[in-house]
Amino acid sequence: MARQTPLFFTFTFATVTLLEMLGDTLSIRWLHYVCKPLIMGLLLYYVWQQFRSATYTGPLRWLMVGMGFALLGDVFLMIQEVDLFALGLGAFLVMQICYSRAFWLEIQASGKTIRPRTFSLTAIPFVLYNGIFLFLLKPRFFLNPDLKPLWWPVVGYVFCLSLMGVLAFLRKGLLAYGWVAIGAVLFILSDSAIAIDKFLLPISGATWFIMTTYAIAQYLIVMGIVQHEWTVVQSD
Repeated sequence: MARQTPLFFTFTFATVTLLEMLGDTLSIRWLHYVCKPLIMGLLLYYVWQQFRSATYTGPLRWLMVGMGFALLGDVFLMIQEVDLFALGLGAFLVMQICYSRAFWLEIQASGKTIRPRTFSLTAIPFVLYNGIFLFLLKPRFFLNPDLKPLWWPVVGYVFCLSLMGVLAFLRKGLLAYGWVAIGAVLFILSDSAIAIDKFLLPISGATWFIMTTYAIAQYLIVMGIVQHEWTVVQSD
């Protein structure tokens, strides 16, 4: 039986996310600096609390490592006094690899066989979307000497982001599949908004869109994995 997410935790998580966005928008620095790390911090605490007296499965361990790097990435990107964008990019790159590994282990454990044709068809929307996105970004990077060294790291990041999305959709048939798949799509949309706002053109209300999609994405992915792994632990 799947474990239900407590409403109080969901309310607390939503409140912290809202306070973070208010702190950032209204330039209340201390509120922004306190609440942003709490977004992933609360999710990490929730996973630890749910499984502290049970067995941490392989997907859970990879999920939690990825969450730790997401927390680190949030800290790097929240600091405004120094440009730590590259470090934040690296932290989220590791997060995507860890999440992808968690998804893959769940697919393997379920006994599903992913055929090359299935993988290719699932990947087409992600390849098209992110390929067009890179095509639009490339001139900005190559025309700016300060950005040019970041181009290939960005390409690698987009590749790993696409892989995470593909594997999330290849979980089809597993418990909480929809949660994880929607979470992966929202994460891609959040990252897209960051790139547009930072490199192409400023977006009015970017903070609200970016953080809303990001927080919901992390919540859905984490809760989806927790729901699935809880049934695995209970069945052992």
